[in-house]
Amino acid sequence: MKWTHIGPRTVFVVCVAALSALLLGAPAGAQTRAEFEAFFDKVTRAETELFRGRAEPLKALWSRAADVTLFGVSGGRGDHGWDQVGRRLDWASTQYSEGSLTIERIASYVDGNLGYVVQREKVRFKVPGHSEESILEIRATWIFRREGSGWRIIHRQADSLMKRQGPAEGKK
Repeated sequence: MKWTHIGPRTVFVVCVAALSALLLGAPAGAQTRAEFEAFFDKVTRAETELFRGRAEPLKALWSRAADVTLFGVSGGRGDHGWDQVGRRLDWASTQYSEGSLTIERIASYVDGNLGYVVQREKVRFKVPGHSEESILEIRATWIFRREGSGWRIIHRQADSLMKRQGPAEGKK
């Protein structure tokens, strides 16, 4: 085996080239944002499945941590911890069939290991055992955390859209 000596100039040139490639590539924030957006696309598809009567795809995206919370559109005191949240998602899936979901994103943010999405959701579905279509309009806030296995849902709050009470929009 023949050994080749690498001089300090060669090491310097290689380091400068590697650093330049790193700095000219996509910023770390852009990569985090792209990963977050890809994860949220999965969440949207999984939520659609919930409105078709299938909870498992959405359940798979939730953190199993004790601090997860769910305040669903059906009301109640809310659910805290994975055991309660998982049971609630199972129950929720029994309330819908043949659903479709349209979203209007209002705001989103991601920084490091936390992110959120605020959106309006319009769900068209049938109540199991009924033939007529129902429509549900929701305001929803999702909060996410990056864990060892990737992005996970840690909170969802949802309520039905209601007619605004008080002064009209834009008036004081």
